[in-house]
Amino acid sequence: MRNLKEFIRKLYHTPALDKLIIEKEVRKVNLVRSLMLSGICVPVALVLSVTYAHGIDADTVSFIDWKKHILILNFIVGSTCSILFVLSLIAYYRPQYKRSFRHLPHVLLLVVALWGTICTIYDQAVTTSIIGFLIICVVCSLILLIKPLQLVVYLLIIYLVFGIGMSQTQQDPAILLSNLSVGFITLIICLALSTIQWRGNLRAFKQRRVIKAQKRELEENYKALLESSAQLQEVNQTKDKFFSILAHDLRGPISSTLALTELLQEGMFEEDELERKRMYKLLQTSLFTTGKLLENVLLWSRSQTGNITFQPKKIDIYETLEANISLLKIMAAQKDIQIINLASTDLSICGDEDMINTVFRNLISNAIKFTPNFGKIEIVSGKKVDDIGQEHITIAVVDYGVGMSDKTLQGLFRTDSRTATPGTNNETGTGLGLVLCKEFVQKHAGDILVESKVAEGSTFTIILPASRKS
Repeated sequence: MRNLKEFIRKLYHTPALDKLIIEKEVRKVNLVRSLMLSGICVPVALVLSVTYAHGIDADTVSFIDWKKHILILNFIVGSTCSILFVLSLIAYYRPQYKRSFRHLPHVLLLVVALWGTICTIYDQAVTTSIIGFLIICVVCSLILLIKPLQLVVYLLIIYLVFGIGMSQTQQDPAILLSNLSVGFITLIICLALSTIQWRGNLRAFKQRRVIKAQKRELEENYKALLESSAQLQEVNQTKDKFFSILAHDLRGPISSTLALTELLQEGMFEEDELERKRMYKLLQTSLFTTGKLLENVLLWSRSQTGNITFQPKKIDIYETLEANISLLKIMAAQKDIQIINLASTDLSICGDEDMINTVFRNLISNAIKFTPNFGKIEIVSGKKVDDIGQEHITIAVVDYGVGMSDKTLQGLFRTDSRTATPGTNNETGTGLGLVLCKEFVQKHAGDILVESKVAEGSTFTIILPASRKS
């Protein structure tokens, strides 16, 4: 009993996926099959009409009446199938009309099935066979995909016409009962065949959808894998080039340091105090450069591996700048460079203190590096509002040093490009500090801009949100 209820529920209830398949795949297949079936029925009706019309005047009156009925029926069916064929063509080549003509297969099924049924009824005047009815019913049930519940209704209509017609044309009760029984069994078989075909096609359509989805997913994964492979190859090439640059730039200051320590060890400058102090100063500068470079390498490495955590807090811009200027005062004093902090005292952001310190320290030390002796560096601030109304704070580090060419500007913020040039006192570097500045500013949802002209100086402007959600 429970299985019967489940069967009835499934018979009346169509799942959402099945509805979607019926809407697309089933209608598409039925449209093509309707085009083929209606296209075949037109010449068949024409051939039957010509065959039955031949020699119509030479037969008896009853035979002539039978032929006339068959001719009229074939003409009506042929004309109807021609119209259905044209409509199927329109729906096939004009997708916008598919929904309007979605009932074409159902109409065609009834037309063709009733054609075979009525022909069989008329044939009872000359024969007791119902072969035509059997063939048409089986063909229709196997060619067109009709939902079983709808097919039951159509088969009942066909059998009702078949039963009424047979009772009017077949006078022998035994033959009538036999034909009605065979017709009923035929329709039951047609229903079973059509249901099997319907369920089989639905299952095939579902599997095809799954295969298409899996194929699409595989293609997307393959594409993503190719992109990842290309990116990995590019990253590896970039890192290889960067390490090559890094090794070259480390070799210089380390070799200089070793040479200076050897000279000092040999006591070359024991008698000349001024020269000895100059050597110590060079040694200090070389060690400072090497230490700064290694510090930046360590920070960059931690950034690439995700070991630097973003810990936002309220940061006072002016005080942070002052703290970093104090750290670099000795470096600036060696070149008699004046650092002027013109930043506003009432600006603050929500950011990671270590990252912001690294950015300020790198930009100011770069400005010192490329500013000539007795020069000056200015740090200015401001506010701006973007297109969506978000307020931003700008901090610009301005130097009046050697500046940069367009070619040098294009290679900034890249590890695979050797953009580092010697400072005004032959200070060395790799440009890695600017790469760190770019990454750390972007972690704050900000940006860094550069303006520079050869022999006129450079301006590095940091743009940071005035407030940031934690």
